Amino acid sequence: MVRGVIFDMDGLMFDTERLATVLWNQVGDELKIDMTEEFLDSFRGQNPAAIRNAFLQRFGQEFDFDGCMGRKDELQHRYIEEKGVPLKEGLPELLEYLKGQDIRMAVATSTQQSLAEKMLKIAGVYEYFDAVAYGNKVKRSKPFPDIFQKAAEDLGVPMRECLVLEDSISGVQAGKAAGGYIIHIPDVVVVPEEVKDGITAELGSLRDVIDWIERGN
Repeated sequence: MVRGVIFDMDGLMFDTERLATVLWNQVGDELKIDMTEEFLDSFRGQNPAAIRNAFLQRFGQEFDFDGCMGRKDELQHRYIEEKGVPLKEGLPELLEYLKGQDIRMAVATSTQQSLAEKMLKIAGVYEYFDAVAYGNKVKRSKPFPDIFQKAAEDLGVPMRECLVLEDSISGVQAGKAAGGYIIHIPDVVVVPEEVKDGITAELGSLRDVIDWIERGN
């Protein structure tokens, strides 16, 4: 039985992975560095510490990662202030359903707290959640399970009774490692079949999660 649902944020709740690609490329153009799609895909779903490591490995230990990340976050803050946060299909319906069923909800996002809170509030969904676990609040990034385990702990629900919703490679790996149920909902990055091996289900949209819970609960 599912008593708690843990949502990833970017690419799962919000259609922001495509936006992130555009913004990273804009920063790359400004700094005259090559942000390849393969490089960007390599750290999707990971926390700021892991992203820092990826940049320093690619561009050298003297690379100004803080300035680069700060510029990308500045552009993203500006975008969501002007245009809002694009919601993924079925999110409002799923949140209302879970609220009506008294199923506890958490967000487990690798995005740093200041930007993640702003996005959740501008999107109008912040108040739905009983807990939010941020990437800068756990030591190990996805694909380690720490952030999902923290979210479950904050919810007060055993991990075995939690459903994790994810779109990224590292997120699916973390969800499997955490235990409980893990559903993959595809977004930008193609998750290899070997990574999906052992997941609970793959669904087309968040709206489909309602039917899945109805059948299981």
